[in-house]
Amino acid sequence: AVVSTQSGHYAGTDSVAGSGKTETVYFVDKDGFYAGAVLINFGTQIEYHLGWCYSGYKPFPATLPTETQKTWTFTYNYTEQRVVYYCNGVQVVNVLLSDSSCPRTSVKWSDYWNRKTTQMKFSSTDTASDSYCISTLQ
Repeated sequence: AVVSTQSGHYAGTDSVAGSGKTETVYFVDKDGFYAGAVLINFGTQIEYHLGWCYSGYKPFPATLPTETQKTWTFTYNYTEQRVVYYCNGVQVVNVLLSDSSCPRTSVKWSDYWNRKTTQMKFSSTDTASDSYCISTLQ
């Protein structure tokens, strides 16, 4: 799917905390270079990560829906430099990318996230996604 200023990724999973599964989706530019990444880790607790933004995983700032079957939606607005995660339609992460929200020093967040996304792809290490849909949001 070719995307413009916003891209959406929808993934279905029945993974639960403690399963050890991970979901990893890369945003990719027209030349095939990574332009960002969103990850979910189903460890002892369910946590999230923004690639090339900070090290490690963070607990979700909002309470996740309790249903076992979850549909995750990830959006990246290139113009606003904003990443949003939804779980079963409930917004659970909303990050405006900046030097303060992405303090990782070994790489500069903007070297990746400033690339215009034209496609999204799953990592070969993704063990959590059962189904998916990728679309352009207007």
